Amino acid sequence: MKEVVDFLKIAERLECEYRLTRMSDDTQQSVASHSWNMAMMAIALQPYFSASFDMTRVLKLCILHDLPEAVAHDIPLHQQNEVVRQEKHKQEAIAVSKIINMLGNEDIKCCFNEYELRESAESKLVKALDILDTTVQHLCAKDLSYVGTYNDNFYWKLFFSEEFAAKFDFEPVLRNVFDEIKKRVSERLKKELGIDASVFIEVKNEKL
Repeated sequence: MKEVVDFLKIAERLECEYRLTRMSDDTQQSVASHSWNMAMMAIALQPYFSASFDMTRVLKLCILHDLPEAVAHDIPLHQQNEVVRQEKHKQEAIAVSKIINMLGNEDIKCCFNEYELRESAESKLVKALDILDTTVQHLCAKDLSYVGTYNDNFYWKLFFSEEFAAKFDFEPVLRNVFDEIKKRVSERLKKELGIDASVFIEVKNEKL
């Protein structure tokens, strides 16, 4: 039981590891809260999925997918480049080995590998929920002004891009939910900050 207790001490750190996104009370979102939100989305959306998913697996992946960050920590997307991503991947692999060796639970190892490879329907769904939760926080955050303070509106340009929206197209209900969130966030930007969301949409010039 010593190993289990040691594992629980590591898992608790996710409650103390904070993401860039902010909550409705203006505090930063913890990684644990993010994982919980994903699980709640999976439960809420299950009746509307067009495909059949192993929901036990989905919920397990939601809870476990960011567990390595309890050791390796979270790095905001705007701070990542190829070198940073490689180091992040390396540190997370070390964290995964530490956790697996501690518990001796092969299923947890399989979950980490499954999410990393993104080949199963469940892992693809969980990755989409991972991204969708960020958009939910754009809707719920008490003050949206913080989102535009990074790298010349990096996050708004990403949020309003077609490339970003296309990540939800494989499951219609995800795209429908995202489109509704985007509509409401656009309304908030206009009402609260006087910003027309169209300024963040990059128009590609194509030769006729």
